[in-house]
Amino acid sequence: MSEHQIQREDTWDAIADALRAGEELQSVYVLGGTDSGKSTLCRYLIDETKDQRICAYLDCDTGQSVVGVPTTLGLRMYHPHTAESGTRLRFVGSTSPRGHLLQTVTGAKRLFEAAIAADASAIVIDSPGYIHGDAAFEFQFQMIDLLQPSGIAVLGYGREFDRLCAHFRHHPGMTIHRLRISPAVVRRSAAERRKYREQKFRKYFQDAEPREIAYSGLGLQGRVPDLYDARQVRHRLIAVCDAGNFVLTLGILKTIDTERKEARFISPPTDLIRAASIRFGSIFLDPRAAAGEMESHTPFPLPGNDRKEHPV
Repeated sequence: MSEHQIQREDTWDAIADALRAGEELQSVYVLGGTDSGKSTLCRYLIDETKDQRICAYLDCDTGQSVVGVPTTLGLRMYHPHTAESGTRLRFVGSTSPRGHLLQTVTGAKRLFEAAIAADASAIVIDSPGYIHGDAAFEFQFQMIDLLQPSGIAVLGYGREFDRLCAHFRHHPGMTIHRLRISPAVVRRSAAERRKYREQKFRKYFQDAEPREIAYSGLGLQGRVPDLYDARQVRHRLIAVCDAGNFVLTLGILKTIDTERKEARFISPPTDLIRAASIRFGSIFLDPRAAAGEMESHTPFPLPGNDRKEHPV
């Protein structure tokens, strides 16, 4: 993270000062809509804090992921005067919280706990840009209420933000920072955001190879398809997870052999000896992504309730 990449307002300094203050855990929940500068503010806060305290970046934006891959929540740790160290992921299975609110809230809480267990004393939380509508309000409220940050940095003004702030304004352990959106923020089109996701997937799967795993005895979770229906299986994005439900690897399903109880997929080289479960996502990727082609990022239409939901 270089200084020239950061366009900040002076009011950001107060938030950085709060993260560095005292001996107790400090955390800030960065709240804002799409293209409001959330990730830029998060990078600035990490840069201003990481040489003084063990710092954690909790990335909850599954669509425009910074720490991990789209469809995942990511945690990255920083130790003073050393390079970044350690990344952990939780699989949500979609590039939007819509329809996956519980997975997102649970994943955020588990990663927050993982940061504390790793001795983080400052945690920066980059929230999803999901703010419009009653469902979004309830989602953001529950995220803040569950994580209990010591500060909320609100990028922007409007009814949605005012409603949320009203619930926490009198909380004795929280400080609300209201910030205007910088005019330097670059607005990205839907096509540009899609291209970003494609590039992230392409990079992740660039060294993918055929794999197989026996699923007998493993937990099957998420949007579990009809394993006998090839149309519901082929090209579905999955995560192979450990006993703590943290991601070991993402994969793109090829087939399910129900007789041998084996899942066949492609994924980056990963030791799967600690595999405890397979989590099924809601999106489908063209496996030619491993060869640098991303021609089929739109989910295929599926029968029944397992319908097309969120384009990648």
